[in-house]
Amino acid sequence: MWPFTRGRAPEPVPPGADEIGAMLARLEPFGIGLDRAEDLPVIVEAVAGCASHPQWWRRWQEEPWIELLWILAGPREDVDDEVSFSKRLLHWDTECVEGPGSYCDLVRALARAFEGCVTITDVTDHVDTRTRTARLHCRIDGADVDLAPVVDDDWLDGDVLVDVVGRIEARCDRGAYLLPEGGQDFALIVLRRADLPAFEALIGTDLAPVAPRD
Repeated sequence: MWPFTRGRAPEPVPPGADEIGAMLARLEPFGIGLDRAEDLPVIVEAVAGCASHPQWWRRWQEEPWIELLWILAGPREDVDDEVSFSKRLLHWDTECVEGPGSYCDLVRALARAFEGCVTITDVTDHVDTRTRTARLHCRIDGADVDLAPVVDDDWLDGDVLVDVVGRIEARCDRGAYLLPEGGQDFALIVLRRADLPAFEALIGTDLAPVAPRD
């Protein structure tokens, strides 16, 4: 063998079901867990996929909790609706406004993430990218909400997200917080506000609120 040949770097060994299961168990007290226990092998496989991509694997090694939460945020690929593996997480593409129903989908996803905190009904919208007009209506705990999203091609009006989340948070003890490293997509997590300091200590990262509070 040529004396200066470098040895091949060892293949990364991703965490297995026991380790991922232990991480999920530490998330459970915060209301974050798998909606279906049988999805654990899917999560383990997704983490293993990170090991085959050097950039993703470096991110896992540096911030395993953040990467795990992004995986839990989905979207799932085995159902028609793009839902997460854990209902308290939501993953959304900001370039998603394609026409009627786009804002309804977002509000219903928020209703799922805040399930048990508020009741959201009568969700309707109108989106016309040609005339650049849009409307959103819903009822949050019986109170009417009427918004006029700004139409900018197919980009989500972020003020609508902030407005709806703020109205929900005003009625319950939970808040929505953004996971870092989103880019065009974003992922948010819904937690009890009183649990936020302990959760940030666990994952080693400060989380920004979706709707800043005074």
